[in-house]
Amino acid sequence: MVNFLRRGIALLGLLALLGGCSKQPDSSPVPVSKPPDLRILAGSELKDLAPDIEDAARKSGLNVQLVYSGTLDMVDRINGGEPFDAILPPNGAYPMLALTRKPLAREKLFYSRVALGVKASKARELGWDKQSPTWTDIVQAVKNHKFVFGMTNPTSSNTGMSALFAVASAIAHKTDDLSVDEVDREKLTTFLTGQKLTAGSSGWLADAYVQGQARLDGLVNYEAVLLRLNEQPGLQEPLTVIYPRDGVISADYPLMLLSEAKRAAYERLVAALRSDSFQAGPVARMYLRPSDPNVTRSPKLPGDAVAELSFPNRLEVIDAVLAAYQSELRRPATSIYLLDVSGSMRGTRIDQVEHALGILTGSEGNSVTARFVRFQRRERVVLVPFSSVPHEPAQFSFEAAQAEAQTYQALRDYTHALSVNGGTAIYSALDTAYTLAAQELARAPDRVVTVVLLTDGENNKGMSYDEFRSRLQERRANGLDVRTFPILFGEASSEELEEIARLTGGRAFDGRNTSLGSVFKEIRGYQ
Repeated sequence: MVNFLRRGIALLGLLALLGGCSKQPDSSPVPVSKPPDLRILAGSELKDLAPDIEDAARKSGLNVQLVYSGTLDMVDRINGGEPFDAILPPNGAYPMLALTRKPLAREKLFYSRVALGVKASKARELGWDKQSPTWTDIVQAVKNHKFVFGMTNPTSSNTGMSALFAVASAIAHKTDDLSVDEVDREKLTTFLTGQKLTAGSSGWLADAYVQGQARLDGLVNYEAVLLRLNEQPGLQEPLTVIYPRDGVISADYPLMLLSEAKRAAYERLVAALRSDSFQAGPVARMYLRPSDPNVTRSPKLPGDAVAELSFPNRLEVIDAVLAAYQSELRRPATSIYLLDVSGSMRGTRIDQVEHALGILTGSEGNSVTARFVRFQRRERVVLVPFSSVPHEPAQFSFEAAQAEAQTYQALRDYTHALSVNGGTAIYSALDTAYTLAAQELARAPDRVVTVVLLTDGENNKGMSYDEFRSRLQERRANGLDVRTFPILFGEASSEELEEIARLTGGRAFDGRNTSLGSVFKEIRGYQ
């Protein structure tokens, strides 16, 4: 009897234990996502192709992660030690020269020519539909005020850089081995007076062209982007894709291995992306040219032979021409920065603003991108702090080369002295910026004037959004064309700021999940 009771008590205890366990949360291990087999830093224009690349990798048993960057920034990030297994730039020539750690393998995946997209009516007017122009013909059309275009900033995007060197090489009658002395700066300057739309990326340039097509005759971009642009419903007139007959520079899209430990995964991915199914499928669909000439390309891609110009093969030539672009060849610029100094910016937020502006005054040393994102000679910078009301604008001029160091220091001192207090008058500040922009353009109509807005909150003082929007539309109707680049930061209203960017032909940047310094650097490609 005693044993029976003991067994009953033990059984009841076991049942109680099991019942108690059933009420506990599941303590089984949470699955940990598998790290990527290949982490790849790629050109930003490949975002549309990324799902196909990832799908092809999965079918080969690989997990790849794509991160995006401009060409010069890509080199800086690798040289700075960021842990990527491979890079996929649009053009391998510059990375091969500038990387301190040379790639272990290089395989061309597909390619795209950098071409000119010209409105069909303008191509007929200039006779370019019958015979492709030379780059000298294009420069002459710009000089005669018959051709204006959009192009990316050569210091931040491959299409602008390739076009700049194609013009320089063709005018010098050099297919390769261009030297600094052979660069005709006067003709490059003339060519760049026709650049009425600047962008930091090829994809955004195409979208911005659609919005600003009434005042442009065409744009420089990858032929693949131009052909996709022709399919957009918002395009009022089709673009004729033109390849200047003295040559173009093509993007060769090489996948470049950086980690020996990942060679096997790299070779599997290369095989997947160079397969006939991928080349005749996603590559052709995106109007890219297959790496294998035996694979059928899209019928919309012309098969005519085009003269190929070489990218400069000396780093000093590239650096000299890009530096000249920023400081003397391009149209002079005025950049107006609206800086929120309301009470909510106290602490780390205002410290981030000071650091970000410090980058633009040379505090990041002499890396590739740091040299080109600094405020440049012939540039004017206006800082307008605002809280409950816009504060007095502070103006800094970099037009005198001999005073550049002092101007940098004055700007640093000014931002270091910023104090925070009060409410947030976003739209009164924007209205002030547009008044300043109108005055600037009245004095110098050929300047590129842009507005950068940084705020971490919602408008609670001064002019309302509807009032500002009405005044903005009136100004634009009267010919004031100034792009605004809002930065989404803190608790700022993304819907209203993105609408302002759209109305002005600008672009909103997200500073909530990345460093403010990186955002300020990226915006420089659009100014």
